[in-house]
Amino acid sequence: MTKLTTRAARHAVETESISRAYDKYIFRTRRKKRASKWLTEELLRNVHHDMFGLVWNWAGKYRTENLNIGMDWRLILEQVRLLCDDFLHWDSPASTMPILEVAARLQNRLTKIHPFRNGNGRHARLITDIFFYSREHPLPEWPQIHLMSKGHQIREQYIAAMQKSDQGDFSALAKFFETCLPKHS
Repeated sequence: MTKLTTRAARHAVETESISRAYDKYIFRTRRKKRASKWLTEELLRNVHHDMFGLVWNWAGKYRTENLNIGMDWRLILEQVRLLCDDFLHWDSPASTMPILEVAARLQNRLTKIHPFRNGNGRHARLITDIFFYSREHPLPEWPQIHLMSKGHQIREQYIAAMQKSDQGDFSALAKFFETCLPKHS
């Protein structure tokens, strides 16, 4: 772990580490085979560690306390394993579930579990991108909400879609993902 004394330094290291994790898990790796058990508890921890290990000494380790978001910390391991099993079904060749719905379910569940103390949203987006890449689907261009003049509106739209997903309706989140896909002219 690097000793970071300012917020700007931490942000720079996070940005570089996340970029390296994208290189490792998307651009320099083989696509994950459909119906293979590639989404594992170990992969989830390794991805988080690769994204944030230079910033936080607890990166890649599940939280051991309750926060104001996410489920009870004692349920994390069980819920992550259930997510991995459910994902195997959603992504099976027999599944008729559309790709965007699988991605919405994956990102929503991972975010709802909130397995780590911090970085869960960025982690869930990278895991979703690994899925998209594996299915040879265009990768979303996730909005950098904090840099956008109307970022608060986009964030509200995303949160509303996540809340609907929490109730079992993944259509708004799938639609949000669709709006993030690259526009080809």
